[in-house]
Amino acid sequence: MSINPGGAANYSWNYSKPDKPDYSTTLVGTVIAIQEVQKRGYTMNGQPGQPEFWPDGNPKMNIRLALVTDTGDIRTFTFQPASKAARMGQKRSVHMDLFHLTGDTDMMNLVGKTIAISTQEGHYGQGNPRPWTVQLLEVGPYQLAGPLPAEFKAPQVLADSATSGGQVVAPAPQQPYQPVQPQQYQQPQYPYQPQQPAQFQPRPQQYAQPMYQPQPVQPQPAMDPAIVSAMTSQAFGAPVTAEVIQQPMSDPVGGGQVYDEDMPF
Repeated sequence: MSINPGGAANYSWNYSKPDKPDYSTTLVGTVIAIQEVQKRGYTMNGQPGQPEFWPDGNPKMNIRLALVTDTGDIRTFTFQPASKAARMGQKRSVHMDLFHLTGDTDMMNLVGKTIAISTQEGHYGQGNPRPWTVQLLEVGPYQLAGPLPAEFKAPQVLADSATSGGQVVAPAPQQPYQPVQPQQYQQPQYPYQPQQPAQFQPRPQQYAQPMYQPQPVQPQPAMDPAIVSAMTSQAFGAPVTAEVIQQPMSDPVGGGQVYDEDMPF
């Protein structure tokens, strides 16, 4: 595992790709550092994938050994921590095998010791784990050709920084979906008083005085008796011989001519 993906320095021990440089099934070296490094996912192109976290947001950590070879080069070996079943002796684990080399005391007691780590060629997966063997050697210690890189001096190496001894800021766990509860109607704190409809009060209508003003009846002028006689004779075809009595203009009946009852019309 490389701490600097794509960088010039790649310290990972190549034990699984025969077509790549520095392939070998056995690594011999003096332990110079033991660290916790954040686990990354796998990718198809061989580059480190995305950092991995537990559901509570804490980073998943692996264990990395840095060893210096007899040529003064650094090689790293990264592995998963022992599971509960491995700690109970129910399954094999390279972590437990290395821990037994210390007399089951402390992994840090391996620093300064020369060890050999070996594996076998083959295709391995989750249901077919790769076999490992480890042992102490009475050789060395081997020395670095140059100064120890800073990334191997921290007890923890986190994916978002080169070296770190603190805590990583993990993505916040996703909260479960909470459906929005519909709002319930709340009764008003005071008794509801319905508003009474306004009573209709008719407004008295004021009638305008009619524009028509009756004209006083003008008295018709008295008709000449001779004309009346002539008109009557023409209408009935016979002369009228009744005597017309002319009343004075001061007659209180109508102020005009008053005719005899024997008048034929």
